[in-house]
Amino acid sequence: MKKIKILSCLTIALSLLYSCNKDSIELEPQTAISSDVIFTDPAFAETYLNKVYSGIPNGFNRGWYMLDAATDDAENSYPWPASNTIFNPSNITAGNSPFNGLWSNSYSQIRRLNNFIVNYDQLEGSEGLVNRLKAEAHFLRGFYYSYLLRTFGGVPIITEPQELDDDLLVSRNSEEETLNFIVEEFDTAISLFQNAESAASTRGGLASALAMKGRILLYQEKYAESASASKQVIDLGTHSLDPDYQNVFLDDNTPEVIFDVQFKDPDKGHYANLFNTPKSTREISGWGGTGPTQNLVDQYEMQATGLRPEEAGSGYDPASPYEGRDPRFYASILYDGAEWKGFTIEHRPGGGESIATSGDFTRTGYSLKKFIQEDRNHNLISTQHWIYIRLAEVYLNYAEALIESGNNLDLAVQAINTVRDRANMPPIALAGQDELRAKLRHERRIELVFEEHRFWDIRRWGIAGDPEVLTIYRVDMDANGDLIDDGKEVWETRTWNDRDYLFPIPQSEIDKNPNLKPNNPGYD
Repeated sequence: MKKIKILSCLTIALSLLYSCNKDSIELEPQTAISSDVIFTDPAFAETYLNKVYSGIPNGFNRGWYMLDAATDDAENSYPWPASNTIFNPSNITAGNSPFNGLWSNSYSQIRRLNNFIVNYDQLEGSEGLVNRLKAEAHFLRGFYYSYLLRTFGGVPIITEPQELDDDLLVSRNSEEETLNFIVEEFDTAISLFQNAESAASTRGGLASALAMKGRILLYQEKYAESASASKQVIDLGTHSLDPDYQNVFLDDNTPEVIFDVQFKDPDKGHYANLFNTPKSTREISGWGGTGPTQNLVDQYEMQATGLRPEEAGSGYDPASPYEGRDPRFYASILYDGAEWKGFTIEHRPGGGESIATSGDFTRTGYSLKKFIQEDRNHNLISTQHWIYIRLAEVYLNYAEALIESGNNLDLAVQAINTVRDRANMPPIALAGQDELRAKLRHERRIELVFEEHRFWDIRRWGIAGDPEVLTIYRVDMDANGDLIDDGKEVWETRTWNDRDYLFPIPQSEIDKNPNLKPNNPGYD
């Protein structure tokens, strides 16, 4: 595998506070720190890596808001985000793809990491601290490449700092080569983390390296290896499922989170509350944002029976459509009649948060509750964390890998039931591979909803173009809040092109480097 060096001219601007008295020495302001200091002093090295952590995209900072609005789980109430203008009508090109920024940002961060990794043997300090910093660098490089792989397929693997006189016109590596490199990076991180100091969930660690390894191997259909990595996370015992599902997304200190990004007042936050609080004629009014679909609502089982509403014997009563559902429904979705900020939500026609076809009011008759800080004014900056990976996902990754490999189906059932038990849902029974596959996919959809998994799941499962995924339903109710007929009507029929299973390499990158051709199928 060809290694290419990357030029890195780095300057870190730091604000240094000094304690001064009459004996203090006057110092010239220091706005630049030399690389000799960066790669020897652990404090500066950690600050250097902080810049790389800050570059990881999250669901709260996307220009088109929640990615789930480009799946059958949600519809964005604004007409202009990429979900409505690019993804759902399949208008993606190499010039306008919303993931073009992912390419440039990832390679920018990889360039920083390459410079760090070739110099990190100079680090001074305790073995535990030095090993942690080295491990974080490899974890982060594997993390960024894993995002590139799932988005674009095989990409150029660049591992060393480049010089300007090097050949910069690199070619793409294959998917298999890219995956192997990612696994090597996570394995290196895992080895170093085993003899390293522990750190907070906002930094890479042993569990996060194993968990991300298990995820990318699952995505690439390496099921036995994926199951092994996920099982190691579970066996570590360093994380546990939070007894309160809703708390997972609002509490920075939940024991379930393996890797996240956190936001603090007053200098670091986001606008998830403002963007996604229901549009209303009352004082709770936000901008509307992400509206869960009737497709998703119909997936929530009845708690007493573990059956979906349309299944015989489920216990569903269309006169009380929102009673007795999976508790995760009430933690994730605002529906007509739900209590919120001291108000009773009125998504019915003519209500305070009425369903609509224009403006920012919900298009579907539902609003987002998951993530949203109810006790915080919607027009203030939000501080809830974004979770990259948590233990419940690891259980489900483990179960899926076992099911797809056809081995230890009883262990897969146990893993799924561990997640369901936290939600106080009835256990599923051991069954054949096809039935368990359907059960697992349902559980992922409910447990991980709005966490940007469905977008990738429907692609790797090859179902993104299925009619039931492309036909979007909204609630159909009258002004009294009663369902009309079966309670749903078609809101939108989306367009799909099989080229959209992968996204195009940005046209600007191909213009600079023709060796990146051919682009992914359908984008030439």
